[in-house]
Amino acid sequence: MASDARETQKQENGSLMVFESYIEKGKIPTIPEIVNSVYPDMPAKWYATFELQAKALKNYLGNQKQYNYSRDAGIMREIESIASKKMGVSVKDRWNPMDVVMVKKQDEKTVLKKIVAIGNENMDKTAKLIKLNMYMKELLKEKILLGISLKEIKLGVSQAKIEESNLTKSGGAIFELKSGSLKCNLDMDRNGMFSTGELALDFFVDGETEIHVQARSFRYSIANTVVQTDLTPKGRQSGAKLGKASTQALDAFLRPINLARPLSPTQHREISVTGEFTSSQLNYWDNLYKKIKRTRGLDIDFGNSNETISTLIQRATANRDTKNVLGRLTSKLVALEWVHIYQQINSKGKFNDWLSCLYYGAKKEFSETNGPFIKIY
Repeated sequence: MASDARETQKQENGSLMVFESYIEKGKIPTIPEIVNSVYPDMPAKWYATFELQAKALKNYLGNQKQYNYSRDAGIMREIESIASKKMGVSVKDRWNPMDVVMVKKQDEKTVLKKIVAIGNENMDKTAKLIKLNMYMKELLKEKILLGISLKEIKLGVSQAKIEESNLTKSGGAIFELKSGSLKCNLDMDRNGMFSTGELALDFFVDGETEIHVQARSFRYSIANTVVQTDLTPKGRQSGAKLGKASTQALDAFLRPINLARPLSPTQHREISVTGEFTSSQLNYWDNLYKKIKRTRGLDIDFGNSNETISTLIQRATANRDTKNVLGRLTSKLVALEWVHIYQQINSKGKFNDWLSCLYYGAKKEFSETNGPFIKIY
């Protein structure tokens, strides 16, 4: 629920403590009880989040109780270890973004024994992961084993929601780009700073839910940071925070149509993360921008700047000692590569399919290798 690992640990353990107390005893712990147990410097806003999360979870479970609650130890760590060692999971959140796990006390030994057995079966790692996911789906449906992804509840929200993920096959939704929303703003201030380093757009799911997309570096202070694609619903009723689209999902979409994600700033031969661009590199970006401007089919807002890309690069690098200047520059250059890829996707008649890929890739619902979980948001 937070970017800092230690803070995330305290928040998630706070959620677990409140879950256990409310589900097993029907009581929300007091602020001093939480502070003295798992979250010594808890901001007041988190108490409201914990209470709303716990009430939504109890409503989801009904009268069921007698669970063990796991994060730093217990069955969650056991499952993660087996998935990593036996099933090829290198990044846990790409498989299953669960933050905490609940398991029925009377079933825990049986469940873990079955998962260990799946991990030891004589089949390839992907097949074992898919089999594990199928088993975990059945356990989640019966509310025996619950992997839970936790989201901070927005201020002013009176009731948290729960959304099940990867219990049924994804698909069937209709995706549509919002007219005039595709932007790669090239405006720059007098200090050589782009107003943002992103490519951004909005799209609709089933004509109602609006999703905002931004492809950019999420650490402008570091010029060699990779560009990620992040999706956020607009408005409280649009659903849970989606997060970053999985690179596995993006690659699986792009590869069959002979396209590939842009290289990172450190790998891109036409980007200097130190700000020392050659004339050949400057020419590359001017030519790419010309190619983009000649391509028809997608309406892209580049802002009000009429300068060449090489001029913008030179303005930025002249001020490269200014914080975030190079980070925004390298992010914007990769965003331009994404613009060109978006145009090629559109020319192949697959842009709405691409929006679907972004959506389900962010939800971690793009393949059988994605594990089941519930989100509380």
